[in-house]
Formats: sequence, C-alpha cells, structure tokens
Amino acid sequence: MASPVVYFVRRGHLPIHRLLLLATVSLWGCRSQAPAVASSQNQDPQHLRWQLRARIAGAAIRLDAAGGVARLYRLPRLTEIQGAIRGRLPALERVVGIDVESEFLYVATVKKELLALDLGSGRVDTVATGIVQAALGPDGTLYAVDAQRRVISLSRRTRFAWPRPLDGLPRDMFGSTDQRLVGIIPQDPPRLLVAAADQPPTVRTIAAGGDVAATRWGDLVAIAQDSGVTLYDPLGRREPAFVPLSDAPRALAFSPSGHRIYVARRNTPGLAALDRYDPRELDGVALPAPAAALRLDPQGRWLLARPATGDSAWIVDLPIKQQTGAIATAWQPDLPAIAPDGMLIYRHRDAVVAMRPDSLREMGRVDGGAKDLWVLTSWLPRSRGGGGPARADAAEADTMGAEGPLYVQVSTSQNPDWSGRLAQDLTRAGLAARVLPPQQADDGYRVVLGPYATRAQAEAIGRRLGRPFWIYQPGQ
Repeated sequence: MASPVVYFVRRGHLPIHRLLLLATVSLWGCRSQAPAVASSQNQDPQHLRWQLRARIAGAAIRLDAAGGVARLYRLPRLTEIQGAIRGRLPALERVVGIDVESEFLYVATVKKELLALDLGSGRVDTVATGIVQAALGPDGTLYAVDAQRRVISLSRRTRFAWPRPLDGLPRDMFGSTDQRLVGIIPQDPPRLLVAAADQPPTVRTIAAGGDVAATRWGDLVAIAQDSGVTLYDPLGRREPAFVPLSDAPRALAFSPSGHRIYVARRNTPGLAALDRYDPRELDGVALPAPAAALRLDPQGRWLLARPATGDSAWIVDLPIKQQTGAIATAWQPDLPAIAPDGMLIYRHRDAVVAMRPDSLREMGRVDGGAKDLWVLTSWLPRSRGGGGPARADAAEADTMGAEGPLYVQVSTSQNPDWSGRLAQDLTRAGLAARVLPPQQADDGYRVVLGPYATRAQAEAIGRRLGRPFWIYQPGQ
C-alpha cells in the first residue's frame, strides 16, 4: 500500500490540553439554549456546526422491496446516477443501516437473512441467517442476534461468531462504543444487557417502562415510564437518574450530540426537552396536539414529529424551538426523514419527494417511488470506480473528484482509547469527528473531520477551527 499524503497547513502540533479545551468550549456552545451570534473574528461552535453541515452531500438509495438492483439518487433534486450500484438483492423486509466508511449497506430479507451489499463492488454476502434482531453501531460494527440468542458481529469486513449466547432476546438493541452491544431484555422485571465478544455479559434489573432510546454512542439509555423518564448508564458508571414529568411520556429521541432528550407526552400537546447532564426538564416545543413518534435530523437542526392521529408530520426548527410546517405523509420506518444535506424526504401519494424544510419548497421527486424502501446517506461513488463517503456542496459534481477524499486532521496518537474519547467529545460538541485506524504498522490513530471532496474545502473547514490542523489524504 502506498504511503498516505499529509499536507501540513499550520505550523506546530496541537497539544492534548488544547484539544480538550476545544472540546470543552464546543460542548459549552452546544449546551446553550439559544444560538449565539458569531462575529467575523470568532465563530461560535454552533454556527460552525451549521456551516459544516451545509457542505455535506446527500444521496438516497432506492431498494425494491420485491428484490432487484439498488438505485442511487443525488440530492437535493433526486437525480438518478445511472448504474452507480450493482448487485441484485432478494425480497427485503427492512434496512438495518449503512456504514459509509466501509461502504456496506445491510438489509434483512423476508427469509430472515442478514445481507451485506458492498456498494463499491456490488457483491452481496450473507452475514447471518435466522436473525430476529440486528443493529449497526456508531463505529460501523454490525450486530445480529438469531432465535437461539447467538450473536454474529461484522467489523472492518471481519465476521465473528461470539462464543457465548446472550442471556435473553433483546426487544430493543443498540450498538455502542468499543464494539459493545446494549439491549433491553423484556422479562419481569426487564433487564439492561451489555455484552461484548471477548467479555462476559453484564445484566442489570431496571424499572419497567415503554419506549426506549439511546444516544448515538450507546453511552446512555432513556426509558419512558408512567410519570417520567429514567436515564441509565449501560456501564454502571453513574446511578440511574429519574426526570419527572407532569404527563406520561410516549416517545423519546436524543439529540445527535446526546445532550438533550426530546419527549412526546400522551395527553399534552408539544414536546418536553430534558438535560442529560443535569437531569431535569429544560424547556419544550409547542405543537398543535400530542405526538406519537419523533425523528431527528442527523445534524440536530430539524425534528419531525408524527401526530397521534392522522397521516402527517410536523416540522420543528430546533434552534428556535418552533414548528415551522407540516406535510401530509405516511410515517414509516425509513421515511419521512432528513437527509445528510438537510433535505426533507417523504412519501406523497405514489411518489417520493425532496423538499427544503425551511421554505417547504419542493426540490425533486421520484414518481412511483413510494412503494420502495429508501436509505438516506452521504455515500456517493467516486469518479474512478469504487465508492466512498462524499462531502461537498449539493450543486457540485456528482462524483467525489480526483482530489478526494481528504480529512482535516486534529490529532494522531498510538493510543486508540484516547483517540476514541477525543473523537467522541468532538462529536458530542456537534463536529463531524471520527477516528481513522492505522493503515501501516507505524501509523497512528487519527482524529479527523470529514471527508471532503477537495483540498480547498478541507482547508476552509480547518481554518474555521482556529487551531493548528493538517490535511490528510489516505491511500496516496
């Protein structure tokens, strides 16, 4: 493998204490209840988050539920990219998830098989059979559980059968950091399960409840109960915290950073917003009637709420905590949803429509697409075969371009745990951070933002950080 190219942009290395200071300041900015006004000299982290978000490309993958070849559409206009995805799939039951980094799309078939479609090559592989539950973790690890409680995991294209079955079949299951599986076992009383392939599982009794939600990283689980919400740390590092509410909670959703929990109540119109660090009710969002389900934008700008009655979705602008629109649509597991580029994608009669949630302006539609399954993603094929994650303006070319992908590197370390914690802190602060594993024996674990399509885009993002940074291009 050729050595990676690293472009040094600013002189000096970013010390650990300065990186932690950056994460702390960003976290403080994200916890502010109202967006701050940025000056031309110093942009606050929340404003930076929206600028980063605006440069994320969006795409939609269309899957025929009856089986066939997947089709790729570029957002915002839902323009089909002909022949971008190969590989024929059988009849499908649902989509488990997509790992953009490894370029795998995971689907469950009507025959209870879990399949992995390689978006780059078009190859379709069977991961597990007889599955009853599956989840994709934040690091791209896939978990599948069969009827005998046996677990199969897939990480970095390596499949592994766990030596021990689970203590029970989880009703709700989430992937966590460090390749851990977190689940709720619906017994009497219910139990919180944490398991890993190389460790004995831990099981704790929890209070009975209803809807369950977890943070993106699986480090906190929220359970709706009759008179409030209970927050559990799966690893038991903190005691459970209970947040009382005046009305019984019905649906839960964490913000992408994990700082807030939005709660719909059974009889009270609107949403309550809870603070996970200082467990209490902060404020809320007014809605015309009680909501039955919630779905958040991956970047934290928009929230979609399904009314308790009728086929429609309310659009909530979270920075101003107001409902700004509504659409008539059926609420299904895949749609309506907000794509990575900020477009609202939803079904309207027999079509699938792309709309700007701020202006309710229709940008594109696919007639006849309502009967199919849809996956919203940032993955786009590169110009020279293969595929990969794309970050670019929606108006730019349909492919990554010869320069990409490039990353804004903020740190490199031989300690994977330290790098993982730093990336997690930056992600909670609203930055699109990740850890790139070593490509060679003497390489380190890189904490990066991105990827981006061109060096100019990457440098523009790096300059906004106000800290030394490097431009990193793997595989060159």
